[in-house]
Amino acid sequence: MRCTEEDKTTLVAYMPREEANHWWKNARQRLGAGGVVITWE
Repeated sequence: MRCTEEDKTTLVAYMPREEANHWWKNARQRLGAGGVVITWE
């Protein structure tokens, strides 16, 4: 992919956030409405 250095920086910053959002959506679906509290610990 041909990108400017500025575009590369933007893309790198965006990708992990989208992966985290995808993970969180899947985690919420698996947990359902059970009221389970998820912590980062």
